[in-house]
Amino acid sequence: MKKKYKFNYDLYSAEAHFVIDTEVFTEEEAKETLEFFTWDYDKDKNPIDEVLKKYALEAIKEATSCNLGIEDVVIKAFNDKEGFSKIDGSAGIELTYIEGYEIDESRLEVEIE
Repeated sequence: MKKKYKFNYDLYSAEAHFVIDTEVFTEEEAKETLEFFTWDYDKDKNPIDEVLKKYALEAIKEATSCNLGIEDVVIKAFNDKEGFSKIDGSAGIELTYIEGYEIDESRLEVEIE
């Protein structure tokens, strides 16, 4: 079964969309990923839902760091990330949209003592 996940960060300042094939990327694989990283997560919730939150944050960070919202760049970056599955669809996780957080100097505040 395929499920669509659409994450937004800070009222749509950044977004990540995924399509998950739960017959390929199973709950057991999600649990293994969560345990590999020893991430804090809600053990009472679906592990696929929980691990996708981590994937979304990582994809948004990647898109932000390269100042691009291009899916191909982020998908390729995940190929080299230890512990993460590929997000090109081959492992049951497909990134379909990404928009990094745009850092704006006008939103930067400073406190000088």
